Amino acid sequence: MDKVPFVVSCCMLLGFALIEAAQNGSLVTHLPGFNGVFPSNNYSGYVSVGQKNLFYYLFVSERNTGKDPIVLWLNGGPGCSSFDGFVYEHDRIKDEYLIETRQ
Repeated sequence: MDKVPFVVSCCMLLGFALIEAAQNGSLVTHLPGFNGVFPSNNYSGYVSVGQKNLFYYLFVSERNTGKDPIVLWLNGGPGCSSFDGFVYEHDRIKDEYLIETRQ
Protein backbone atom coordinates (compact mmCIF):
# COMPACT_ATOMS: atom_id res chain seq x y z
CA MET A 1 0.00 0.00 0.00
CA ASP A 2 2.96 2.42 0.44
CA LYS A 3 3.42 2.45 -3.34
CA VAL A 4 -0.02 3.91 -4.07
CA PRO A 5 0.95 7.59 -3.53
CA PHE A 6 4.08 7.09 -5.66
CA VAL A 7 2.14 5.46 -8.51
CA VAL A 8 -0.56 8.16 -8.38
CA SER A 9 2.11 10.88 -8.44
CA CYS A 10 3.84 9.27 -11.43
CA CYS A 11 0.55 9.01 -13.33
CA MET A 12 -0.29 12.65 -12.60
CA LEU A 13 3.17 13.77 -13.72
CA LEU A 14 2.89 11.79 -16.94
CA GLY A 15 -0.61 13.22 -17.52
CA PHE A 16 0.67 16.78 -17.15
CA ALA A 17 3.59 15.98 -19.48
CA LEU A 18 1.16 14.63 -22.08
CA ILE A 19 -1.04 17.72 -21.87
CA GLU A 20 1.97 20.00 -22.30
CA ALA A 21 3.35 17.88 -25.13
CA ALA A 22 -0.02 17.82 -26.90
CA GLN A 23 -0.23 21.60 -26.86
CA ASN A 24 3.11 21.71 -28.64
CA GLY A 25 2.62 18.49 -30.58
CA SER A 26 1.05 17.53 -33.81
CA LEU A 27 -2.66 17.72 -34.43
CA VAL A 28 -3.73 14.53 -36.19
CA THR A 29 -5.95 15.37 -39.16
CA HIS A 30 -6.21 11.95 -40.82
CA LEU A 31 -5.22 8.31 -40.42
CA PRO A 32 -4.42 5.96 -43.30
CA GLY A 33 -7.45 3.84 -44.14
CA PHE A 34 -9.84 5.98 -42.07
CA ASN A 35 -12.13 8.34 -44.00
CA GLY A 36 -14.41 9.37 -41.15
CA VAL A 37 -14.53 12.56 -39.10
CA PHE A 38 -12.83 12.62 -35.71
CA PRO A 39 -15.33 13.47 -32.95
CA SER A 40 -12.68 15.59 -31.17
CA ASN A 41 -9.10 16.78 -31.60
CA ASN A 42 -6.38 14.12 -31.59
CA TYR A 43 -2.70 14.78 -30.92
CA SER A 44 0.28 12.52 -31.42
CA GLY A 45 3.98 12.78 -30.66
CA TYR A 46 6.71 11.85 -28.23
CA VAL A 47 7.46 12.74 -24.60
CA SER A 48 11.14 12.62 -23.64
CA VAL A 49 11.86 10.79 -20.39
CA GLY A 50 15.57 10.75 -19.69
CA GLN A 51 17.18 9.49 -22.86
CA LYS A 52 14.06 7.68 -24.06
CA ASN A 53 11.14 8.95 -26.12
CA LEU A 54 7.67 7.66 -25.27
CA PHE A 55 5.01 7.77 -27.97
CA TYR A 56 1.65 9.24 -26.98
CA TYR A 57 -1.69 9.63 -28.68
CA LEU A 58 -4.10 12.00 -26.96
CA PHE A 59 -7.83 11.95 -27.69
CA VAL A 60 -9.34 15.18 -26.36
CA SER A 61 -12.62 14.78 -24.51
CA GLU A 62 -15.74 14.99 -26.66
CA ARG A 63 -17.62 16.67 -23.82
CA ASN A 64 -16.03 18.91 -21.17
CA THR A 65 -12.26 19.14 -21.51
CA GLY A 66 -11.98 21.15 -18.30
CA LYS A 67 -13.75 18.61 -16.10
CA ASP A 68 -13.40 15.22 -17.76
CA PRO A 69 -10.54 13.05 -16.46
CA ILE A 70 -7.53 12.02 -18.50
CA VAL A 71 -7.19 8.26 -18.84
CA LEU A 72 -3.71 6.79 -19.17
CA TRP A 73 -4.09 3.56 -21.14
CA LEU A 74 -1.28 1.04 -20.63
CA ASN A 75 -1.31 -2.43 -22.10
CA GLY A 76 0.42 -4.31 -24.85
CA GLY A 77 3.15 -6.85 -24.83
CA PRO A 78 5.30 -8.77 -27.23
CA GLY A 79 3.90 -8.25 -30.71
CA CYS A 80 1.18 -5.75 -29.77
CA SER A 81 1.57 -2.08 -28.90
CA SER A 82 -0.58 -0.21 -26.40
CA PHE A 83 -1.93 1.88 -29.27
CA ASP A 84 -3.22 -1.21 -31.08
CA GLY A 85 -4.92 -2.40 -27.92
CA PHE A 86 -6.48 0.99 -27.28
CA VAL A 87 -7.85 1.45 -30.79
CA TYR A 88 -9.11 -2.11 -31.22
CA GLU A 89 -10.70 -2.33 -27.79
CA HIS A 90 -12.14 1.15 -27.25
CA ASP A 91 -12.36 3.38 -30.25
CA ARG A 92 -14.94 3.89 -32.92
CA ILE A 93 -12.16 4.30 -35.49
CA LYS A 94 -11.98 0.51 -35.59
CA ASP A 95 -15.61 0.23 -36.66
CA GLU A 96 -15.25 2.88 -39.37
CA TYR A 97 -12.04 1.25 -40.63
CA LEU A 98 -13.66 -2.18 -40.80
CA ILE A 99 -16.67 -0.81 -42.66
CA GLU A 100 -14.38 0.95 -45.19
CA THR A 101 -12.13 -2.04 -45.81
CA ARG A 102 -14.98 -4.53 -46.22
CA GLN A 103 -16.81 -2.54 -48.89
